[in-house]
Amino acid sequence: MDINEDRLWSDIQELGRIGRNSDGGITRLSFTPQDRQAQDWLETRMRDAGLAVREDAAGNLIGELYGSRPEKPCVMCGSHYDTVPGGGQFDGTLGILSALEAVRRIREQGTVTERTIRLAAFKDEEGSRFGYGMVGSKSICGILDPEGLTSVDKDGISLEQAMADYGCRPGQLASCKMEDVGTYLELHIEQGKVLEDHGASIGVVSGIAGLVRYTVEIRGESGHAGATPMKARKDPVPAMCRWIDRVTELAGARESCVATVGSITAYPGARNVICERVVFSLDLRSIRQEDLREIAEEMERYGAELSSLHGVEVSLRPDQALPPCRCHEPLREAIKNICRSEGYSFMELMSGAGHDCMNFKDVCPTAMIFVPSEGGVSHRKEEFTSREDCARGAGVLLGLLLETAGVSDKID
Repeated sequence: MDINEDRLWSDIQELGRIGRNSDGGITRLSFTPQDRQAQDWLETRMRDAGLAVREDAAGNLIGELYGSRPEKPCVMCGSHYDTVPGGGQFDGTLGILSALEAVRRIREQGTVTERTIRLAAFKDEEGSRFGYGMVGSKSICGILDPEGLTSVDKDGISLEQAMADYGCRPGQLASCKMEDVGTYLELHIEQGKVLEDHGASIGVVSGIAGLVRYTVEIRGESGHAGATPMKARKDPVPAMCRWIDRVTELAGARESCVATVGSITAYPGARNVICERVVFSLDLRSIRQEDLREIAEEMERYGAELSSLHGVEVSLRPDQALPPCRCHEPLREAIKNICRSEGYSFMELMSGAGHDCMNFKDVCPTAMIFVPSEGGVSHRKEEFTSREDCARGAGVLLGLLLETAGVSDKID
């Protein structure tokens, strides 16, 4: 499909300068000055493309290209533009900018679609600042948990307060829910090596793994590191090590299931003091909902066993849960047909990473398109996707948008 490759690549580079650190990584956390700068930049680009633009109560930036049949459910397309600390410039932003480029080309070619095309730049997908992610897309789908607003960042600022300080309206998030979304499409970098290893240019996502996130706390008893005999200790650290070994073993025994402990904090944190307690995170993902349930049940049982063995207390608190999402079969076939017509190599694959797309699973048919990530690297400054792969992905997205929105007419 006819994409302006140079313009798309220029947009990616320009947006990537906002929030860039001295080492080359990008830190663009939600509801920060860097977030506002990026949002203002995107709003300008959307308006320049002829879109009707607004910001909803959650801070999502919405741009619309009206169709000739506005009474029909719209086609929504977009992604997020927040980053992890020190992240890359393609994660999320490629989806927004490719959708923007596709809409530009539709207008430049004088095409009028039947259904309205709605672009979305979602707020806080990563959850890096508050530990509660996908705030924007959850708000639009009407599934935001109010408890998530009480999450706090490292400075003790709650998500609700940060949203209010940013200019959002956290007390009116119900107004974000959209009842007229008929299809959701998203282009994203793969963030893995499957496409690269198979020499495929386009990934047709068959589904997205579900995830559950927990905070695990193990309480013991502090004491002098030199004066307390090993047999007299109630040390939570050995119990934590066994707990992590067990959950890793359980995940590894299942296909397409992964467990990650990404954060560990020990208290009081002195070298010569036996820890009183440890707090750590667990991120558990699988394409099978039963895996997530069975592992959680087993870790509750194993926690009780460790409590007895080490004289500690183990608690497992759920923080976030997203069920697996299967992408719409007819839309997957449409992506394959576009690839065939363009001569692009493609393959089907599951997504282990979570995406805004999964929140739309009970709202409308969904589809995701992946493009290769060089070396499988993501969430790091070295994250890279070639300009050719970016353009190919954007071209496939353009074709899918035209097919799903329907061509009504062309303006001479």
